[in-house]
Amino acid sequence: MRHKVLVVYSHKCTGCRICEQWCAQSHHGQMNPAKARLAIHRIHDRQRSLPVACSQCVKAPCIEGCPVGCISRDEQTFGLLLNAEDCIGCRICVERCVRGAIKMDADEQVPLLCDLCGGDPQCVKHCPEGAIQYVEFDQVDRGFRHLQALRLLEGKGGEP
Repeated sequence: MRHKVLVVYSHKCTGCRICEQWCAQSHHGQMNPAKARLAIHRIHDRQRSLPVACSQCVKAPCIEGCPVGCISRDEQTFGLLLNAEDCIGCRICVERCVRGAIKMDADEQVPLLCDLCGGDPQCVKHCPEGAIQYVEFDQVDRGFRHLQALRLLEGKGGEP
């Protein structure tokens, strides 16, 4: 199956949080990061910002773990879909997410899942640094291989 996924390049993130704002705006009509389906985590002691976004796992633990089966996948975009009426708010999907990308909507008491904005992810479209990209699944590793090659050339081998 050919599909696209979000890829995060944390070394490019400046912590501006524009991605959170646009995600929340596109889904809830408000620029409220608490409503975003991704999050920017600031690691103060390292002076780094880390975007945490859904990686659209092929074998998604959030889907497999839902006891009422209210999480599914859009066949066109591969994004996650939630049947909010059937959701019991148990938070098992939050616990199962290997990236820590799922959080609960405090008002609606349902998980906020990345639906890839119907195939036009607003976080990607508005990230000024290109820290979040939307790429073909079979191309995901290219950016990371390139970054690792640059690290090796610079003699770093680790963090950029």
